Amino acid sequence: MSDSLFYTTHDSDIGKLLLIASSKGLRYITLVESDAAAREIARNYDVNQPIIEMPGFFATTCGEIDNYLEAGKPLKLPYELVGGTALQRMVWLELSRLRYGETISYSNLAEKVGFPRAVRAVASACGANPIPLVIPCHRVISKDGSLGGFSLGGLEVKERLLALESKLRFAAAS
Repeated sequence: MSDSLFYTTHDSDIGKLLLIASSKGLRYITLVESDAAAREIARNYDVNQPIIEMPGFFATTCGEIDNYLEAGKPLKLPYELVGGTALQRMVWLELSRLRYGETISYSNLAEKVGFPRAVRAVASACGANPIPLVIPCHRVISKDGSLGGFSLGGLEVKERLLALESKLRFAAAS
């Protein structure tokens, strides 16, 4: 079974999530409209590996996601990044280093990964992030303070996550 992938759906505060993981950790999170859509995405995720629907495999993960979305508890889940270009992987690694509630601009992120003129490519890497709740691309904003985009539910979800983290970070500092 170590060569298998696992998936489940989870009804969360932001919508129905599709979670895909290997035995090493999460590989993919996205919002789906239905279980049928989730099955289709899961079946086509990696045609070279069998994928098994296994809700029990994700019990702890789903609980952690709920604790984050409902109470703001920082999310620390094991993950396994597969794919992505060298630049995308550098961006995702840098994002994983952001502290809870901290934001960074796309241009500052581009500087941190060593490509200060590649702001659009860095923004695209954020959009291609396969595990957006775990690697916190919602913490990346435009230089002028506007939100930019967010691949997991759009700006409404991004704004909600930033507000949750900001409120709890402020409360912890008080």
